[in-house]
Amino acid sequence: MTELTAEKKSIIAAEKKARVKWGFIWAILTAVMWGIGYVPLQTIWFIEPLSIGYGFEDPNTGYLVGSYLDAFVQAMMFGLILTIVWSGATGKYREWKRVITNRKILKWLFAGALCGGPMAIFGTALATGYIGATFAASVSLLSCVVGALVGRLFNHEKFSIKAIIGIIVIVVGGVIILDPAVMIDNILHPTGEGNVLLGYLGALMSVIGWGVEGNLSVRALNITDADASLPVRFFIEFVFWCIFMLPLLLCLVGPDAFFSCMQQTFSNGPFLFWMAMAALSLGFCYAAQYKAFPLIGVGRTLSLCNLYVPVSMIALFVFLGQPIGVMLVVGSIIAIVGTFIMYWEKGNSEEGGA
Repeated sequence: MTELTAEKKSIIAAEKKARVKWGFIWAILTAVMWGIGYVPLQTIWFIEPLSIGYGFEDPNTGYLVGSYLDAFVQAMMFGLILTIVWSGATGKYREWKRVITNRKILKWLFAGALCGGPMAIFGTALATGYIGATFAASVSLLSCVVGALVGRLFNHEKFSIKAIIGIIVIVVGGVIILDPAVMIDNILHPTGEGNVLLGYLGALMSVIGWGVEGNLSVRALNITDADASLPVRFFIEFVFWCIFMLPLLLCLVGPDAFFSCMQQTFSNGPFLFWMAMAALSLGFCYAAQYKAFPLIGVGRTLSLCNLYVPVSMIALFVFLGQPIGVMLVVGSIIAIVGTFIMYWEKGNSEEGGA
């Protein structure tokens, strides 16, 4: 009996070790693919129709339309790729019905889709188009603070001393990333064609959107399978774009310009190719991150995933020659350190079998 108990303990320990190992693998893959994903997201702004602002005389209109369609096509391709490829490979088609018919699951996926898509992804598109992918990637680190505050307000999560210190460090890093003096100067004396204020607004949207979605996604994952729920979440986002957001674009630019923009978007091979590359990389990130959550816990996953920032900086510099600002590097390093201080708690580390 003692030998059997020891054998069971050995098996449990081995399973636990395997779970942690795969949790780390999924989290690190998320960071790498997320960082690389900013390369195609930036590249599409260098090619037509985004590079010419869809032909609009007003640059701000062109940037807005480009950001709208950028986020819309991302949602469409995320949904298609995740639904057809990922769910098919994992054999989760039969789970869709249970997810779609369960109101408890569906409400969290619906709320998460709205925060992660029309708010976060659209905001990232604005920040990338108006300011640049390096800035958009770095400033998103502040979503950790938003996520912690939302968890405190709505989930009544307690802050430890380490968590409070981590939040303070992240905020300091965020201030350095934003560089208030430069930000104010850019807003008051813009040097580009577009209104850079919309880029900063987009950055704020992405920070809030992803911070809130993190709390909502955990709620859904507590009662459903990630491989089955994620395609549903993206399908909801795609439907929302079709029913609500695209009509807003139609009203903004008028029917003729609207259909001209759509034609330019879906008949442009290079644009669709780079959007597909973004969908493959960033869509995989969502899937990998959702798989890591239950294996090593939300805290460890988020802190490891935030390593996407240095990956994105290196990738953008190597492939696109994007300059790496000293303030962005320093602020990002400080913010990443803050996330490890904040999330690498014993409780957070051990949830999910770690």
